[in-house]
Amino acid sequence: MLSKFKSTLRKSVKFAAAISLILPSLVVNPAISAQEDETIEIGVLQLVQHEALDAVLKGFTETLDASEYADRIEWDIQNANGDQSALQSMAEKVARDNDILFAIATPTAQALATAETEKPIFIAAVTDPVEAGLADSLEEPGRNVTGTSDMAPIADQVDLLVRNFPDVKTVGIIYNSSEVNSMVQAKTATEELEAAGLTVEVTTVTNTNDIAQNMTALVEKVDAMFMVTDNTIDSSIALVGDIAKAAGIPTIGSSDSVVLTNGLATLSSSYEEYGIQTAEMVIRMLDEDLSASEMPIELAKEFNIIVNKEFAEAIGIDPETIK
Repeated sequence: MLSKFKSTLRKSVKFAAAISLILPSLVVNPAISAQEDETIEIGVLQLVQHEALDAVLKGFTETLDASEYADRIEWDIQNANGDQSALQSMAEKVARDNDILFAIATPTAQALATAETEKPIFIAAVTDPVEAGLADSLEEPGRNVTGTSDMAPIADQVDLLVRNFPDVKTVGIIYNSSEVNSMVQAKTATEELEAAGLTVEVTTVTNTNDIAQNMTALVEKVDAMFMVTDNTIDSSIALVGDIAKAAGIPTIGSSDSVVLTNGLATLSSSYEEYGIQTAEMVIRMLDEDLSASEMPIELAKEFNIIVNKEFAEAIGIDPETIK
């Protein structure tokens, strides 16, 4: 299967020169030889370094490195470090140099999908692949993109906030307005919060330089923060969490790893598990000679309540009371 992704430049000349010298018995089934012996070049493109995305990468690489394909895998791991202007050129290089592509976060998935329309692209930490233009549907992607979606159980996260903080009247949301995944979550969260009778204050940023001023102004207007999974905010969670703690307000939502770094509580799946789950899909594709277009995009298998005891105590809350 992988041989169809290799560059014709690497094989055409040598093959033409040598074919007449090869015995027919040695080339009866070249596909089997390729499947068993050929190097598997896996290119990874991560948007930015922060706890959730790093956990995805860890789960993905460790699972494949423990698989039967480990000795054949050559890794090409790239991180855009949040540089959106460099993302497309990085995606083009990763796509050109590798057989299987792995995109961590929505912007990198969009960049790789633009750069490559045939090689299999696996995604993780992408909230809404359909809204992002990556797939026709979760059940039938229809293109060369599949993987996992980290769509959060936002209604349940809102219930977690309301259940534990019944006196909260106004809730703040902060996110990067240029990230599709964040916009989708913020819209859903706003609808759920308003349906619960709460007032919502929304502030957006375009980069990390906007966070300190916008977050500081926001916490003065609200009783709690609802955190969506947003790569810009998550990469600065040390700052965001400290501002919330200084204001003495709870933060509910986002991913498990981000909350454990500097948030109060959430209902989340492990982002390392997303990486593991996506790697298992790659293994299944190789084992069964599948096409990415026929592999449904998968959701998390389970969600758990995550509580950061240190954060809770910093704002005067008994962490054991959060249920």
